[in-house]
Amino acid sequence: MENELMIALIGAGSALTGALIGGAAAVVGASKAARSAYLGSLDVTRRTAQREVYSELLKAAHDYEAGSSAVLEGAGFLLDDLFSELEGLPVQRSDSERSGLRRAVWLAADPQPVAAAARQVELEGPSSVAAAARAVQAAAEQLGATLSGIEDGLEDPDGGLRPSTPARLPREHSELLKSAISAFADIARRHLNHR
Repeated sequence: MENELMIALIGAGSALTGALIGGAAAVVGASKAARSAYLGSLDVTRRTAQREVYSELLKAAHDYEAGSSAVLEGAGFLLDDLFSELEGLPVQRSDSERSGLRRAVWLAADPQPVAAAARQVELEGPSSVAAAARAVQAAAEQLGATLSGIEDGLEDPDGGLRPSTPARLPREHSELLKSAISAFADIARRHLNHR
């Protein structure tokens, strides 16, 4: 009888140990599954927020690029007339035409919507996408400064004034903005599609 009792106790102990190990494994497994489900929903939410701010930056940058591109010809006209004036040649446009061109260029030169959208991207990250957003912002601000300074002059050593903006600069800065937008879109797409 003693052997039977010993076998029963060993069997009961083994069953209890097995139940404890199995229960612990079930708890750990359930905890991992719950954590994975929780982190998965957080990841979906984070990526949705990122997609929205990336989209807002692309929209703001494309709108800014389109608006500034629309006034590049007018900026060129202003520069042409400024060079003609400085050289004592007749200008091609009237004062009222130049005033209208100035206003259009001035209105198109404000990169603030792009800067605001880029700051939102910086909050959402990651760092590679934030850096590309800063490049878009810098290119937009550079184009804006170029357009705003179209008729600013620099004093020549001989005492005359000359335009501070070379005629090719607005188009070059517009192309830099287009390149920065394209690079941002590529980096953002790769990040959003990465798993």
